[in-house]
Amino acid sequence: MNKDSVDIRPTVGYLSILPSISYKPWYAIAEFVDNSLQSYLDKKSKLKKIHSSNWKLRIGIYITAYKIKIIDNAGGIAEKDYSRAFRAAARPEKRDGLSEFGMGMKTAACWFSPVWEVKSKAIGERVQKTVKFDIEKIVKDDIEELDITEVSSPINHHGTEINLYKLRRGYSGFKKKIKEHLASMYRLYIKKNEIEIRVNDEKLEYSLPPILNAPYFHEVGVVKNNKKLKWIKDINFKYGESKNVTGYVGIFDEGRLGFAKTKYAGFSLFRRNRLIVGVGEDEGYRPSEIFGNKQSHRHQRIFGELHLNDQEVSHTKDSFLWDDKELMEFIDKLKKNTQKGPLNIYDQANNFRLDRRSRDIKIQTSEGLDGAIKLAPTALKILQNNTIPKQIQTLKEKPKPKDKEVRRKQLKFEGFIWNFEIVLNYDKNERDWIQVYEKGNKTKDITIIVAMGMGFTQQYFGTKPEEVEGMLALIEYIALAEIVEKDRGTSKAHAIRLSLNEIIRQLPPDLGY
Repeated sequence: MNKDSVDIRPTVGYLSILPSISYKPWYAIAEFVDNSLQSYLDKKSKLKKIHSSNWKLRIGIYITAYKIKIIDNAGGIAEKDYSRAFRAAARPEKRDGLSEFGMGMKTAACWFSPVWEVKSKAIGERVQKTVKFDIEKIVKDDIEELDITEVSSPINHHGTEINLYKLRRGYSGFKKKIKEHLASMYRLYIKKNEIEIRVNDEKLEYSLPPILNAPYFHEVGVVKNNKKLKWIKDINFKYGESKNVTGYVGIFDEGRLGFAKTKYAGFSLFRRNRLIVGVGEDEGYRPSEIFGNKQSHRHQRIFGELHLNDQEVSHTKDSFLWDDKELMEFIDKLKKNTQKGPLNIYDQANNFRLDRRSRDIKIQTSEGLDGAIKLAPTALKILQNNTIPKQIQTLKEKPKPKDKEVRRKQLKFEGFIWNFEIVLNYDKNERDWIQVYEKGNKTKDITIIVAMGMGFTQQYFGTKPEEVEGMLALIEYIALAEIVEKDRGTSKAHAIRLSLNEIIRQLPPDLGY
C-alpha cells in the first residue's frame, strides 16, 4: 500500500460553508450522477471496446439513516484529474458536458456529510485510490493537502465509489422523491437504455404520459369536425443573439386511466440532455403568459420537453440564469409556437372538454363509485350516534372568518328580495362544513359559509373551475332548499345539513389539521 497526497486548496474554510447552501437532496445526489455519466460519455468507446457494444453505465445509490453510498462502473478518476477533482471551484478543461463548474461533487458531499470518502479506479491504470475528507479536522487544522491511499488493481477494472458518513440530515424519508426526481432528470438516457440507475436496488424507469387524441375544439366544448388529432408537436426556434430551443409541447390525455395527474403539467427544461427545471410534482415551468392562473385548463394540461443547451445555469444546476430581455423573448416565442397551426396547443388546452360518456372516463368514474360506496357503512354509523335537535339555534351574528372569499347576488323569491352571499372560509380551525346565516322574514339576508380547510373539501373539491363550481353549486342548492322548506313550515328542514356536517366532521378525517 502506497501513500501520496492531493492538493485541496484554494481555501479550506470554503468547505465549512457548503452545508448552508440551499439544496434539495435529489439535486445534490444528481451531482454524483452527473460525474458518473460524464465519465462514461468521455470514455464510452474505450469502455465498450473492453466489454461489448451492449455494455451500459450502471449507478447504484444506497440510502440509509446514517450513510449514503453512490457507486458506478464508469471510467473512474484518472491520475491527471486528481489535482483538479478535489479542489473546490477548479473547473475542468472540457466544459461542454455535465461537469462544468468544478463544484458539484465537493458541494454535494459537504452538504450531505461532514465525513466522506471517494474510492476510484481509472480505466487503464493499475491502482485504486482513496481520498477521505473530515471537514471539521480540515478546517480546524487548516489542512491544504489530503493523503491518497493506493492499492493495486487490475488494469481493466474501473469505477468510483463515494461514501457519505454521519449524515447531517435524515434522508430515508426522501427515498420515494429521490427515485421519482432522478428518473425524471435522466429520463432521456434511461429511455435510450444507455444508463441504469438503481436506488436501494430499485431500477428507475420513466415513461411518457398519455397524449390527448381528440378533435380540435375551436370554442369551449365545440368541435369543427370529429377528426381526431394527436396533440403533440415539435418546437424549434431561436431567441437572443443565437440561442436555440428544441423539443416538443403537448396536452395530457386526462381521460386515460392512470394519468389524470395535472401536478405534472408544465414544461421540463433540459440542458445537455439533463433536466434542470421541472423536476417533480407542481415544479413544471409554467409562465403565466402561456399557462394562465392555477385554475385554468392550460395550467393543468400543457406539458413538454424543451432543450436550452445555450442557456447558462446556476452552479447547483437547479435553475437557469436569464437576462430579462432574453427571457421575455423566449416566453413570447414559445407562446407563439404553441399557438401555431395546424395544432394550436394553446387554444385546444383552453377549449377541450372531456366526454364523460367515453369508456376511459366511465372506468375512472366506476373506480370513484367503488370508493364512495365503501364509505356508506361508516357514514350510517355516525348518523346512528347523532341526534338532531327539533329546533336549530340560529346564529345571532354572522360569522366573520379572517381568511375568506365572498360572492354576492340579489335574488327574488315569491315577490320578496333575498340578499344572498356565499363565503368561502379558509380558516383551518372551522369544524362545520356548511353554515347558514339567515336574517329577516320575507325579505332576507342569507349567507352560506363553506369550510374550505376541512379534509373533505381538500380531498374532493378538485382544482379545475368547473369541478369547484359543481361542488359549491351542490352546497348552495342544499342550503337554499333548507331555507325554502323552513319557510314552508317544514319543522326539521335543517336536519339534512346538520347530519351532513357531522359525517364530514368525522369522515374522512382531517388531512393534517
